[in-house]
Order: sequence, then structure tokens, then C-alpha cells
Amino acid sequence: MERSSKEPDYLLRFWLLALVSTLGLLLLYFLPSNIFGWEPNKVDLLSDLRHEEVDSALLKPEDPLALSQQARSDDKVVRRREEIYRRLEEQSKQEQEASGTLPADLDSTVSPISRLADMSPRHDGMQHFFAQLRQRSRLGRPVRIAVLGDSFIEGDIFTGSLRSQLQARYGGAGVGWMPLTSETAGFRRTIRHEFKGWREYNQLRTKGRYPLPSHYYTGSEGDWVRYTLPKGSQPCTEAILYYQSPQGTSLSVSIDGGEPTMIDLPESESLSAYKLNSSAFSSIRFSLASGASGFVCYGVGLDGASGISVDNFSTRGNSGLTLRSLDSELNKAFCSARPYDLIILQYGLNTISQKQLDYSHYIKQFGGAIDHLRASIGSTECLLLGVSDRGTKSNGAVVTMPAVRALEQGQIRLAAEKGLVFWSTREAVVRLGGIGALASRGWAAKDYTHLSHRGGQELARQFLDAFFLEEKYYDAIK
Repeated sequence: MERSSKEPDYLLRFWLLALVSTLGLLLLYFLPSNIFGWEPNKVDLLSDLRHEEVDSALLKPEDPLALSQQARSDDKVVRRREEIYRRLEEQSKQEQEASGTLPADLDSTVSPISRLADMSPRHDGMQHFFAQLRQRSRLGRPVRIAVLGDSFIEGDIFTGSLRSQLQARYGGAGVGWMPLTSETAGFRRTIRHEFKGWREYNQLRTKGRYPLPSHYYTGSEGDWVRYTLPKGSQPCTEAILYYQSPQGTSLSVSIDGGEPTMIDLPESESLSAYKLNSSAFSSIRFSLASGASGFVCYGVGLDGASGISVDNFSTRGNSGLTLRSLDSELNKAFCSARPYDLIILQYGLNTISQKQLDYSHYIKQFGGAIDHLRASIGSTECLLLGVSDRGTKSNGAVVTMPAVRALEQGQIRLAAEKGLVFWSTREAVVRLGGIGALASRGWAAKDYTHLSHRGGQELARQFLDAFFLEEKYYDAIK
């Protein structure tokens, strides 16, 4: 039977739809990199064929080790320290060669061993921290490390592995700092985090007075939160609440599923700490019973009484510039109530743009943010992590985005200017094979930016190689 002349031509419609869809996807390539603060992922159908030349002048390599040498004071003590460090560094390299773990075929921008570049004039940028670590049994509290960062460490990626390995070596328990609510609670493996109610205030979204965590919470009667460690975990021995309550607040607290106990928090118009529990536990739940008006909670510390503690302060979308607007007095009060011995700064991925290679303005602002932070943390030392490897496709292969190298150069120069200790996250990822290889193994996401939990575990091992080398150095010069 002949087809009616009025019957639609579906084949023609299919090809028209395919043509329009293809043209639409091709046009998406020309979207701006930033749309009212939103940075869309680049859609590039021709990425496997495209090869873009990069202006090498914008990627002038900075060697962190060479810059650290330039920063040194020229006296007998410092020269001796440099000799000790070079000897220990060579020993580490020889040990890795003997064990067959020294990476091969690395380009000239990557050190074969993981090391920290100390930019301080006297090579003592972490002397206070390692002194605290040596006397940890006499501190009356854990040695505390705070890791401030963005979505690269959310879900306790990197920090969870760092914490577990440090606690295995130096003692300690618990997962450190916990918010009351979290958008990554279901993704985090180091603790089960459940909650209902609570209003979150985020420094990126809401104006207000913020200390280091960059969040605070208010609630209504009946709002609750529960934290449960995974089976087999070493129990915590301390649960400390950080809060303000001008009129007094009552909490109903239950330990390990037991009968609730009513706790009346002391009235406090300034940031205060209150110990909710001081015996071994694996689960704690508390709810707001009364006194919600004026009650502000910053979070909870779940720790051991000694050893080492690692706090994860991750905020998705944070470039690090929010450090400029931390409330100085409030942050001093927070760091007095919960003192830190080392603050690790992990930022940069939210600053990178595919076509931008000049980050001098951001680096200047970030430098000011670090100055503002250091003014309120006393003798606490800071360690700057360089931006991680981030991939883009070129000629069918995943290669490091040129913007990564450009931003890292700025971070290295900033560390030298501020006398900070610097660690190249990019080099560490490259030693593991690069972000493309990690994604193919399931150690990183297919966005060629974020690591999986396994990738975070491997990155933590790389960092600890440098950390333990530094510990040997400080033991040698003490």
C-alpha cells in the first residue's frame, strides 16, 4: 500500500533534530566562563581534536625549593640546617630507589620525592608544630590540625585518611570538627551524620559574624543531630559543643543510644565551649529542649583527650577569600576555646578558569586574606597546599589545564612572600600518574578535578611522606 502524501516524514524530522542538537552543543562551547558567579563546565565536542598553544611567558616555572633557598638567612645556624635537610632528603630518595617506589619518567616540573618547601628565613616554618607534637602527652589536649578548603576535601576526602594515619602513629581518636548540618553527610564515610531542623548560616551566602568554621546554626525546640562512628572505630572520649547563649539553653543528650540526660548550658554572650561528654562513646545525639532564642551553635568537636586531631573545614565553592571577612575577635575566641597548632590551606580550584592565565589579582587578595587570618590565630603556623592537578582533553588525551600551572606559580610566589611552608598538590597527583590516570582507575571523578575516597587516601600518603621527612629534620635540629 502506498504511503499517504500527508503522512509525516519521520526520517527528515530525525535528521533535522540531530542537526539542531549538534549545532546547539557546538554553540555551548562559546558560553562565558562565568555567568553571575556560576562557572559552567565547558562543553566541547571537538576537545579530542583541539590543540591550543599556551603562552609560555605566563607559565614561567618557579621552583619552590630554589625560592626557599633564596629566602634563607645567611648565617652558621641556617647553613647547618640546610646541610641536615639535604642529607635527609637524599636518604629519603635512596630509600625509595631501593624499595622501587621512586617514580620514573617525570617531567622537570615534578620532584621525584614528596617534600615540603619551607619559605621561612631560618627554615623553621613548622618548628612550633613539631615541638607541640613531641610534647603531646603533656599538653592536656590533642595536637590540633585544621584543614581549610573547598569541595576538593568535602566528605572528609584526604583529611579522613590523613587523620587515621596520623592517629595510628601519634595516638588520638574521633573525627574532629563536625557541623550540625551538611550537604555531604551521605557521602562521608568517617562518620554517620543525621540531623533534623536547624538553620544553617554559610559565610558564602549570608552576611554575619563568622569564626574559622565559616558556618553557624540556630534552631527551634525539637531540632536534633546525631553522630555515629563506623563499627570498629576507636571510640571518642570528648564531645565539646561551641556555642553562644545569652539567656541559657537546655539540651537533651543521649550517649550510645541510652536514656537522654538534660544538660543546662551556662549563659554566655561570647563564644564558649561546653563538654557534653567525657567518657568513651561511639554515638551521641542531642536535641534542643528549651532556650532556642538567642542560641547560636558553631559545631561540635568529637575527639580523644590526647594524641592528634584533624578538623575538616570544607566549604563548597570557596576560593579562600572569605578568610578576609572572618570576625577577628570572634575567631580569637574560637581559637582560644579550640587552639590549633597547624592550619593547612587548600584553595584554588574554584578560581581556575579555562582561558585565564593571569591570577595576580587573586593572589594579591588571597595574600591579604592570609594576613587577616594570621592576625587572629596567635602562634599557629600555616601550610599552603598548591592547587591540585585539573585535566582537560587535548588531542584525545587528558592533560593538565594550563591554568593550573599558572595559578600554582602565583601560590609559590605568595608562599615565598609570606614565609609560608608550601606543598605542591599538583606534583603529588602527577607522581600518582596524573588526574587522567586517576580517573581511569576510579581514584578521581570524570570531571578530572575531584578525587574519590581512594584517591584522597593516596594523596594523603604522598603528603605524609613529606610530613615525616620534615619531622626527621626538626628532630635533628631541636
